[in-house]
Amino acid sequence: MGNYYALELFSEDKRQIFFSEKGLPPFEFLTVFRPCDRAYPSFPSGVEDSDDRYIPSHAYVVSVAKLTERLEVMGFTLQRLEENVKCCLKADQTELDQRIEYYEQEGTMPSYCRKLKRQRRTLEQFTLRRWVNSMRDFRTREGLSPFLVPKSSRKEFTSLQRHILNADEEYDWYHFGLPVSDLRYLLRAVLLCADADENVFLDLTEVEGDYFAEGDEPVQEALAETIRVGRVCEKILVLTEGRTDTRILSKSLTILYPHLADLYSFLDHEAFHFGGGTGNLASLVKGLAGVGIGNRVIAVFDNDAAGEMQADEVRKLKLPENFRILTLPHLKLARRYPTIGPNGALRTDINGCACSIELYLGTAALTGEDGSLMPVQWRGYESKLKRYQGELVDKKSVEQRY
Repeated sequence: MGNYYALELFSEDKRQIFFSEKGLPPFEFLTVFRPCDRAYPSFPSGVEDSDDRYIPSHAYVVSVAKLTERLEVMGFTLQRLEENVKCCLKADQTELDQRIEYYEQEGTMPSYCRKLKRQRRTLEQFTLRRWVNSMRDFRTREGLSPFLVPKSSRKEFTSLQRHILNADEEYDWYHFGLPVSDLRYLLRAVLLCADADENVFLDLTEVEGDYFAEGDEPVQEALAETIRVGRVCEKILVLTEGRTDTRILSKSLTILYPHLADLYSFLDHEAFHFGGGTGNLASLVKGLAGVGIGNRVIAVFDNDAAGEMQADEVRKLKLPENFRILTLPHLKLARRYPTIGPNGALRTDINGCACSIELYLGTAALTGEDGSLMPVQWRGYESKLKRYQGELVDKKSVEQRY
């Protein structure tokens, strides 16, 4: 293979390289394949380097039918392929029009201008169906590469066939002149040119002048990197214990950090009648992690006994790296806060015991009409943490003042 990777189609009676490129394929291209497609050791046999060391092959084989279904599930459907081709084709036509207009106004390079006009007429007649038919024709001739077709015989080709072979050396950035924005669309189109009994073969045995070791998993690494890059553009999901937490955090974010607000999406308890509470939040986190959701997720638990207990239990699950489990931070105000309990009214440290979102709304919101802070009422006892759970006496009035 040298320093190239290659994509081939093969069956029992024929084998044909569709395209090869220098170095490692783009990550998005590798995501179409899976570790279960690995052909080693059954096929092929691997290579020997200059020191006669045996290098195990890193080749992947999957049937045309299975790869087509996989691309469909990933969203690279025939309909979207056609739409993508039309979109890219329109962009190319616009660019050609601009270049033609420029050279006509300048009055220079008339022969090159005529060449551009021929290409423009070719693109006007371009369709995905005509491209597929021409590619199937080339496959029967064993002439998918312009290097395999003598220049003398290229004059016999139609304008579309010349475009596919890049005979005019004008569209070298497209494989076979197919205007697409993603190599996975190209692969989806290539499969339209294949027969049902064929297989797709990707060989990565030797790329960039180096070899993969037996334990290396380039496909898995490409998938992980693609997911990581994709997460950067996706909204961060913020999960809270209840609708009040969501309402306060989302509105505060919009006011304090308006330039960041649209990067976050908050759980809407009200619209979807999702029950509140620490237990429901913990269950939701487990469910999202269980299905392998790709978004970054932040779960915010209250700084109280129930919140800390549930947060600790969830953290023990070794969640995926895109999950963050937070509890509301400790408050200086909460170190000596008025409470009501069996021993009467006392000032005590309520961090980790009774700090719900309302405690973070500031002293103005927490101060009642009598000028004193809204007290916390002690309630149940959490035996696992050996501490009581507390709650503000009148949360509604605190929220209204805020």
